[in-house]
Amino acid sequence: MKLAFTAAWGSLRPIMGYLLIGVALGAAIYGYMPEDFVLKIAGADNPFAVPVAAILGVPLYIRAETAIPIGIALMGKGMSIGAVIALIIGGAGMAIPEMSMLASIFKKKLVAMIVVTIFLTAVAGGYLFNILL
Repeated sequence: MKLAFTAAWGSLRPIMGYLLIGVALGAAIYGYMPEDFVLKIAGADNPFAVPVAAILGVPLYIRAETAIPIGIALMGKGMSIGAVIALIIGGAGMAIPEMSMLASIFKKKLVAMIVVTIFLTAVAGGYLFNILL
């Protein structure tokens, strides 16, 4: 048992800060962001909510640990599940640090194609989730 708890703590400790940041952001969104603002920008009635969410995800640099509480808070405010999925895919896939690293290694045309591919994947996934769920 002691070995299991030691191994679990060793796995949890490096991501604990990100988890706490995600929970804090989710709580702030849930408690302070006006619901009508979220519904206007990314509600289920807005057909452009999914592409907008995919673009907004880029500067957020969402890690997997922070995405869940933020996504739950946004869905609680009225954001469609497809927009949340697009936000998470866009944020995780096109994070600014990774894109700048790729730009230093590869040609700009290849990096642009990567960004377009991730954006289209986020948008397609978001619309698919909206249709299926």
